Amino acid sequence: MHLFKIGEEIDNRYTVSGHLGYGGMAQVFRAFDKRLERQVALKVLRPHLTEADGERFRREIMALAGLSHPGIATIYDLGTSQHVYFALELIEGGLFTDLGPITGNHESDMLLLQASIEVAETLAYVHQHGMVHRDLTPRNILLTTQAKPKVMDFGLVQLAETSKQITRTGLTLGTPQYMAPEQASGGQTGAHTDLYAFGAVLYRAVTGVPAFNAENDQAVLYQHVYGDVVSPLELNPHLPKSLSTLILSLLSKDPTQRLGSGFRVAEALRSIRYEMEQATTEQRMGGSSQLGVLAHGPAQASKLSLRWQRKLRDGPQWPAAITAAQGFILLGLRSEEVSVLHPANGQIQSIFKSNDEVNSAITHHRGNLYFTSRSGALTALRWPSGEMLWQHSKARAVGLVPYRDDILLSTSYGTFNRLNHAGKIIWSYDAEEPLILAPSVRGIHSFVVTRSGWLHCVDSETGKGVYKIEVGPIVAQPSILNNTLLLPERSGDLHAFDTEKLEVIWTYDTEGEIWTTPVIWRRYVFIISWSGHLRCLSLKTGDDIWSYTIDNKVTATPVLAGGTLYIGTEEGEIIAFDARQGTMLFRDNVGLSPIQASPLVLGNTLVVAALDGTVHAYG
Repeated sequence: MHLFKIGEEIDNRYTVSGHLGYGGMAQVFRAFDKRLERQVALKVLRPHLTEADGERFRREIMALAGLSHPGIATIYDLGTSQHVYFALELIEGGLFTDLGPITGNHESDMLLLQASIEVAETLAYVHQHGMVHRDLTPRNILLTTQAKPKVMDFGLVQLAETSKQITRTGLTLGTPQYMAPEQASGGQTGAHTDLYAFGAVLYRAVTGVPAFNAENDQAVLYQHVYGDVVSPLELNPHLPKSLSTLILSLLSKDPTQRLGSGFRVAEALRSIRYEMEQATTEQRMGGSSQLGVLAHGPAQASKLSLRWQRKLRDGPQWPAAITAAQGFILLGLRSEEVSVLHPANGQIQSIFKSNDEVNSAITHHRGNLYFTSRSGALTALRWPSGEMLWQHSKARAVGLVPYRDDILLSTSYGTFNRLNHAGKIIWSYDAEEPLILAPSVRGIHSFVVTRSGWLHCVDSETGKGVYKIEVGPIVAQPSILNNTLLLPERSGDLHAFDTEKLEVIWTYDTEGEIWTTPVIWRRYVFIISWSGHLRCLSLKTGDDIWSYTIDNKVTATPVLAGGTLYIGTEEGEIIAFDARQGTMLFRDNVGLSPIQASPLVLGNTLVVAALDGTVHAYG
């Protein structure tokens, strides 16, 4: 039974327009505040609750009214019409866990990391005021429409001293899936209790599943007290080890092992965010999903100017890309070497030899460098010394991406392999004909393409085939976001394929051969044909948003950073476009030689290299 009816007017001020939810103590409604002309939420106390419950509800109101923080929902008003209620900020952007899981898509992953930092700081603020939330769950961390988290429902908040009194009575409050061991067993609660709950919420957000689950609440509580949690890294291969380690520390049975405060958690999350941002520059296309999006870019690309230039013996070739390792610039060259440049001035820091022309982007992963050469060799070097770790000279490698601590490798033998850090094969999948591209990875699924145009979906954990479909000859790397895989046929057709429903969502004819990977950013797809026709399409429908014809041929895949799309041409030009509007922002000649490798955007610096070895850095 709803305590307020739709259309009912409360205290001659609030017009009830909808029911938002309910809990053990209260019901929540959407309403319109006629006095201030804004939408609000009304939380109303159930009339049958005990006096103690009523006291808890009033304590929630008092706690909220006494707090002022951007991470806490604002209380507007207290009313006692026919029921005790209060009006507060209406939050309708979904649950905190809706931002997950971590997928390797830089933008969505950064939203989750930023929201996590803000929740940790909010908890620190609450704890500084002598309060403990004691019921932190995904439903109590709501998002605004701008993805800003708000900690809600202080119905179980107790002042620090009062909390001690309550636990002495043996009363256990909270939600089982997010309850700390000491809380589940009626022990001493405090700030460490909320940090455990936040660890459990983070676990759910980054993996998509709870840390503990069972058939009933008592079994879940038992696991919190006595059970071992599965490492989130085992459930989600896209997690950085540092994030998995942080979550496990928050879920420690021993409260003293959970970091000291929300502020320390926030600082740890900032370090992880920096690590993840840096990682987008350390493999081709910003990550194994091949989206083409890098972490940062110049704020005003229209004002770019040449910072430095360098002439190497030779340049990088298609389908390579300029990448980085811990901020140093990496170029795999036709002159059978890897050049390491300093980002500030282009000074050559190191040169590592290869057995043949390097024909791939250099990938920095877990402290090692990996690359392939024209002969098909796969090489692993130690970073930053360049010491040879191992080399498979007869691998016939055509492309690689990192996966967990390992490497996923496509070969022209037709095998798709997972190799460990020592170069040993963990499993091998036979596609029955030559593979031509590196895999594109989403979750545990890898997608590889054969020479004749068959797409194979392979389980990256087991090496077992999931399914295969016939597409058509492809020479450009597919890219994938969520369940949408973009397949660029060489003939010019771009297909958006649903990897769950196994059906084509839409097809777009680019009217020219495609040699570049489709770049996916937010709701946009950017594709440029060999003939220089650049198009921005809707990811959902394939409809045109804007287009531009460049009077140059293009083989180098563009990259997008800071809302700007950067394109290198066969005529040696670098061109920048506003990704939303299609306005040209910047254009410059790097030289007369073709640009065949994707440029690198490293912080506020754009680095471009031509086939003749000319390297320009703009800032």
